[in-house]
Amino acid sequence: MKFLQIAAIAAALSALTFGCQKKAEKKASYPPTPATLVKAEGKSVRKYIDTLGTISSLHSVNIVPQVSGQIVKINFEQGQFVKEGDVLAEIDPRPYAAAVMQAEGNLRQAEAQLKIDALDVERNRKLAKDNYVDKQTFDSLLAKVEVDKGVVETCKAALETARINLDWCKIKSPISGKVGLYNINSGNVVAAGTSVITTIEQLDRLYVDFVVPSQRLYDVKRFMEANGGKAAVDVSYIEDDLGHRKTVAEVDIILNKIRYESGTAVLRGRLDNKDGLFWPNQPVKVRVNLEEIKGAVLIPNMCIQIGPKEPFVYIAAPYKDGVYVISQRDVGEGQLFDGGMRAVSGVKDGEMVVKSVSSLRLQAGPFVYAATPEGLIMGADSKPILDPAKMREFMSNATAIADELRAKFAKEAAEAAAKKQAPVEALKAAEKAAAGE
Repeated sequence: MKFLQIAAIAAALSALTFGCQKKAEKKASYPPTPATLVKAEGKSVRKYIDTLGTISSLHSVNIVPQVSGQIVKINFEQGQFVKEGDVLAEIDPRPYAAAVMQAEGNLRQAEAQLKIDALDVERNRKLAKDNYVDKQTFDSLLAKVEVDKGVVETCKAALETARINLDWCKIKSPISGKVGLYNINSGNVVAAGTSVITTIEQLDRLYVDFVVPSQRLYDVKRFMEANGGKAAVDVSYIEDDLGHRKTVAEVDIILNKIRYESGTAVLRGRLDNKDGLFWPNQPVKVRVNLEEIKGAVLIPNMCIQIGPKEPFVYIAAPYKDGVYVISQRDVGEGQLFDGGMRAVSGVKDGEMVVKSVSSLRLQAGPFVYAATPEGLIMGADSKPILDPAKMREFMSNATAIADELRAKFAKEAAEAAAKKQAPVEALKAAEKAAAGE
């Protein structure tokens, strides 16, 4: 009610000043101040947290040979999409094919030796039973068979290793995805486990990693717990003109500590990318959708003024014929939503709020009329009045109403001042009576 008090005082002073002048002198009249008004909107909205994130591959694989040798063939083009199991490159297989043949020969020798020694055991078994062969000799024959079995198993393992090495001469893709650039060309010699031929990125399924302020982590965690440990986030291009390129990711991972330097928590979500909209290492906008607020009251954020203690707004109460009386009201600020709309407490659904007004002109009285940002008068149908005659009629009527309000406030101020002064005058009269004056 700050403006009402100022207006009342100003009106009272004006009345006193003009009371000392001649009655024939005409009082000054001022029209109400034009103001852009908006209606507070009550609706259900969903809380959210806007932040930034980075896209990463669900699987990113360096293609490294598992055997050494000369690259004899490259079977992919740079930037090509490949499928799991595709042969990407080939190493000269001849040394490894020879190793397989050698291992096969060693195995046959070991199996033949096992067969010979097993026959010796069978030939000597009856003789040992009849004591024609001493027990020590027969036990040695049995032990030799067991040694032969071990040699056979060793040769089998060597053969399997040789076959695996031969198979590794064909370097296959472990995942489906998009290959990068050549790091090694055909003809080069590569070393097992160290030479990176290229890199494959899985693109049909991606991660999005993003941060939220640590003070909001509890809100996110509570929402996820209430929704099966998951939360939906909107992921979109960071460029404003490309914001329509977006998808939804499902978040189910909160990393295990807060980043001390930034005071943020890291979360990870998964998203489908079958349309190829996003790429690894791409920065993105992320909106974490939280619980719904029912019955929230929204006003444009620019309506909120900064007060000495609390933020406040100017409420415009309709008085008569398009003239409003404004008053100051403290509000509590809530979530800022799209379009610059903010949820507030202390304002009711449907109340008119001042969006912009000249504070200097309000010193003539807290009376306004609805106008466009360009200053055109808004009619009762919420459309600008363009007819000059109607504009003059409106302003004449509005000025008369403003004068009426000034007189009303001046009268109320004078009555209040009189009530405040009456006890003082009574006290002075009592003091004079007591003094015998």
